[in-house]
Amino acid sequence: MSTKHIYLVKHGETQENARGIHQGRAIGGTLSKRGRDDIRTAGRTLAAAGLAVDQMLVSPMSRCRESAALLTAALTPADARVDTRLAAKNSGHLGGRPRDCAAAEAARQGVPIHQLRTPGGESSEDVQARYMRLWDEVCAGPHRTTVLVGHGGGIACLLLKLTRHGFEHYLEYVPGSGGVTWVEIDEDAPRMRLMNVPPAELAGHLTARTAR
Repeated sequence: MSTKHIYLVKHGETQENARGIHQGRAIGGTLSKRGRDDIRTAGRTLAAAGLAVDQMLVSPMSRCRESAALLTAALTPADARVDTRLAAKNSGHLGGRPRDCAAAEAARQGVPIHQLRTPGGESSEDVQARYMRLWDEVCAGPHRTTVLVGHGGGIACLLLKLTRHGFEHYLEYVPGSGGVTWVEIDEDAPRMRLMNVPPAELAGHLTARTAR
């Protein structure tokens, strides 16, 4: 098996993020100035490091497609397309409401928040399962370097699985605006080369890693 490199990039901050709104699938979202700047920084830094992207898979939400367009301008992937498995969590009636509403609803129902599933929606465990299905497909596929542009919650769910941690550690794994994770895959277990690095710190981390 040839070595593969998978990069997880969280979309840039949106105007709704800045107001403390949980978007889910209810709100596509528009990047804030900070969000656009963060994504441009991530793209330029990865390009300067010589990253050659074979494929870029993107959540269908507008905040991710906007982020991917900015990344594509710098990275020029050979193939860029939407993959619905990277979509935001379907939070049902909680989408578009303040973030603390989910915790209040979980407490009312007496379930852990990662198991909360609104009518017609999905739980964080469901999100983790579909992100993992895509992950396994990418790992088994022919592409050497893949960039996945997704959501903080989905990326956190995926990282929990890859690091073998439970949902009690969820908040520790949620990336910030434009946060970048780099995972190396070969015959051994996946190696976390970088995890949720903010764009402003990315150049230093890449230099330290590649110098080893």
